Amino acid sequence: MKQMGKVACIICLATLLSACQSTPEGEEGVSSAINTENAFQGALKAHRSWQETLAGAGQLEVYSPEKYAQMMSSWQKADSIYLEFKETPDKAFKSYSLFSSTTYLERFYEEIAVVEKTLNELEYLKRVADDVLKPAITQLDYLNSIDARQYYRSEYVRLTRFYAKLFRLVEDSELTDAREEQEEFLDRAHSLEIRTIKKIYISPKVDALRELRRNDVRYYAPISYARVEIKIESGKGLIERSPRDFTAIKQLVSEIEFELAHAEHIALEVQGLRDRSKDEYENFILEIEAKLLQISLALNDNDLRDLPLRTQAAQIKDEVIAARQLYASSRASEVNSDNDSGQVEALTSLVNKQQAQIEQLKARLALLPDTQPASESSLSGGIARNEQDAESE
Repeated sequence: MKQMGKVACIICLATLLSACQSTPEGEEGVSSAINTENAFQGALKAHRSWQETLAGAGQLEVYSPEKYAQMMSSWQKADSIYLEFKETPDKAFKSYSLFSSTTYLERFYEEIAVVEKTLNELEYLKRVADDVLKPAITQLDYLNSIDARQYYRSEYVRLTRFYAKLFRLVEDSELTDAREEQEEFLDRAHSLEIRTIKKIYISPKVDALRELRRNDVRYYAPISYARVEIKIESGKGLIERSPRDFTAIKQLVSEIEFELAHAEHIALEVQGLRDRSKDEYENFILEIEAKLLQISLALNDNDLRDLPLRTQAAQIKDEVIAARQLYASSRASEVNSDNDSGQVEALTSLVNKQQAQIEQLKARLALLPDTQPASESSLSGGIARNEQDAESE
């Protein structure tokens, strides 16, 4: 860029000297035409070069808005002057104004010189600021990548004003102050980062929980509702500790979604149970027993209805565990038979479905009311005794 300024000056001097030389009358016109063409071609190359250079100069504005504005103002003037003599090259040697002997070409290169000087100053500031303010630059780039401005516009604007202040300190050569102020900037930026991540991942779940509360889920299923609250608080804590651990954050969000769905389903079951009359209790229990029977029959054609419900569930669970162990053993022995492989896959699918059904039935069993008809009381007593026997074993 410095060489370009020197070349421009040389062209101007050569042109002026050529104009002053005494030449034969026949050659004077030819010399003048050549000089005019050379000057025009030099200006054309300079203009094209600077146009390309300044196309990506917008990133330099943050380092000194004033210097950047000065550079662009001089470039606009140079561009305007260039356009005036572009179509009529002879105009390059005419006076730029009535009150000055400076030609259009000279005025063009004067503005280009200002552009070059200011650009060099901006590039120097960039080298210094990129070194001193690297943490702040990196942090703001990250905030932009997660679109913090969209979620907290006012705080983001205040933070960017603080960010600009850091560059002014660098421009004023107050590097120590810039480093000290940068620490406060990083604290505030980190706080905004945490708030933004919570807004993205946790706030939608808080809204979903609020919707459950409006639907009386907190009333019908307080335990399940509390589990959602605990998971949400865990999510907030995780983000505060590790706001960029997105693997763990997404895993916890998945767990929150699970608890939200679970609380909603439990609330519906409780509501349905409360809406039943005592005369309907037997049908409710028989529905549960029928589902347990389906699982037991699918496993080994065993009818366990002569046992208490919880005993049935426990025995079926043991059979499922045994089936899973059989599957694991089959894989360990690397059975390659297509027929055996198909059976193992079918068994695995069945086991998974049955285990899910067992968990649902256990949840429904937990909803049984304390006050029950006589037939159910004896059933519950049998269940309780069976649990005690299981514990003693």
